[in-house]
Amino acid sequence: MSIKTGVRVSEGLVALEDEPTRLAETLDRIFTRWAKGSGAVSLTVPPLLPVADLALLDVYRNFPQLALVSSALNVSVAGIEQVGQEAVAGEFGPGSLHAAGLALPSSACYGVYLHYRNRQVPLGGELVTLVGQCFRNEDHFDGLRRLKAFRMREVVALGTPDQVTDHLGRSARFLDALAGEIGLPLERRAASDPFYDQSGERAAFQQIVPVKHEYLYRGMAIASVNTHNTFFGERCSISLSSHGPVSTSCVGFGIERWLHALADHFGGDWDQAQGTVEKAETSLA
Repeated sequence: MSIKTGVRVSEGLVALEDEPTRLAETLDRIFTRWAKGSGAVSLTVPPLLPVADLALLDVYRNFPQLALVSSALNVSVAGIEQVGQEAVAGEFGPGSLHAAGLALPSSACYGVYLHYRNRQVPLGGELVTLVGQCFRNEDHFDGLRRLKAFRMREVVALGTPDQVTDHLGRSARFLDALAGEIGLPLERRAASDPFYDQSGERAAFQQIVPVKHEYLYRGMAIASVNTHNTFFGERCSISLSSHGPVSTSCVGFGIERWLHALADHFGGDWDQAQGTVEKAETSLA
């Protein structure tokens, strides 16, 4: 369908007017309420993360083409006049920039694992939830389906293999229940984990034991449930009491993609989508 009213997208960046903004707030409230009901505590992580920290997680070895980084203007070298001219032209050249030591994260959960780095998690495990702005330098952009900057509500479990597996089961049941209440047709499909290089040994292992399942609306993933085994526990030295590295799992809800799915499903009628989602919120409370 054509671009929805109340949504403006330019070069992968979106602005939402009142109706889609209100629907996004309602969706996130539902996700957060479910997370808190499952025992999650809220966490806020920095919107920028050190490049060196993300390198620890193989971000730049596996997917450098998606990376976006942040730099400061090097006015002392380039000069104010050159910087001003480049600004008017619409971009700053390499000579006007300092080296980029900070990055715009491509996934919200990276900040969680870095937050817990060199820490010990109690035997009962930890469950945290956060909403993050994610950034990806995609090869093309497509309305709300594929953006350069988008929001992700995540619920992350850190604990034993059984605890993180239980989290995935609860997540799957919640997604099934929410989609059922809304009447939104979703397809569950095994997929490859975005944290790993698809040409590596881990990717081959996933063909046998999938570690990621996506929930798709008309071929577009709007949510995913993922298990990472001890990958992040090992890389970030997060231990489970005296039992070695923690296992982790997460569920992610792409806010803008949910908006696209709902607008498409309800024929662009934001009021109908809002009313249906509010009824689902009441039923699931």
